Amino acid sequence: MKNILFIIQFDSFIKTLLPTMRDLAEDGYILDVFLLKKRFKKKWITKEILSLFNSIESKLNSFVMNYQGSVIKMIKKNNYDLIVVGTSNTRLILNIKKKLYKKAITTKIASGYVGALLNNDFESFQKGLIRRSETDLIWLPGSNAKKMIDKLNIIDDNKTKLIDTGLPRFDKLYKLQKNFKENKRDSIIFFEQPTFPESKKEREILVKQLINIANLNPKLNVIIKPRFKKKVGHAHRPKYLLQDILQKKKKPTNISISNEDIYDLFQKCKMALTISSTAGLESLLVNIPTYFITDFCGTTNKYGSNDFNLINATTTFDDIFKNELPKIKYNEVNNILRFDGNNTKRLSNAFKKIIANE
Repeated sequence: MKNILFIIQFDSFIKTLLPTMRDLAEDGYILDVFLLKKRFKKKWITKEILSLFNSIESKLNSFVMNYQGSVIKMIKKNNYDLIVVGTSNTRLILNIKKKLYKKAITTKIASGYVGALLNNDFESFQKGLIRRSETDLIWLPGSNAKKMIDKLNIIDDNKTKLIDTGLPRFDKLYKLQKNFKENKRDSIIFFEQPTFPESKKEREILVKQLINIANLNPKLNVIIKPRFKKKVGHAHRPKYLLQDILQKKKKPTNISISNEDIYDLFQKCKMALTISSTAGLESLLVNIPTYFITDFCGTTNKYGSNDFNLINATTTFDDIFKNELPKIKYNEVNNILRFDGNNTKRLSNAFKKIIANE
């Protein structure tokens, strides 16, 4: 039976790839999982992270947590049919490719994205894409991403397959969408990103404006959903937690912090706000009015908020206060994130075809 190595770093890649791992395990594929540690950084592998694997760990051939040098040794020792690189550290792809070439090993490599492709840092995006062009398969969240990458002419179609499979973790949301009934919604929810906005001053302004929204809407609950409960190791490590800033502010009783699962929060979400979090796109997928705040982007689109002009879902705090909100193009959201309940199968089948040289 074919064997696959999943090299994973950070929770976004875990949540994206877990459904596909389950699907492959059920089909009899031999799976090894390697959680990639980071040196000299705050640990990202916590009890919460490990608990994500509870439902699948017994189906895995091996489950390893170690540094990059160890995974290279593991690759040299085992003749894998496919290596799935699930990390934002795309330099690892080049290291793996180099080792495989030296040993004349024909292992296939796959990599991909775990959220919407933002235009806020094109240089970094291009660098990562060039490294990913050394793989055999790149999975994408939706058709917009494929069109965007095709225009750059970086990918050689004869060498690398570019497939808009969608992201498997959103198949769960597809099944749950009927649970989000509008008559139960009584909350405005802000979905945070740990470093968007980045500076302490900007984040204090953000909290102040959310407090203003609460004051202007006393009959609604304003809920801040932090990305993390506390400071943790991550690709985007939080420096200034919104919950800590809110705690020090004078505030009304209808604003609070919640660490509930976002899909539970959707059930009471009348309107969602964010800077450019994928959670905002998820809420749009289930027709919750959602707006991406552009106040902190300036003219450079620093945080990618302006990317969502194409779906008419951007606004400012001033326009929220004046209740002057644009009409959202909900149908266009599916082009950013594919949403039909079949993302898991599409990615699994893409992996299988790459292994079979189809």
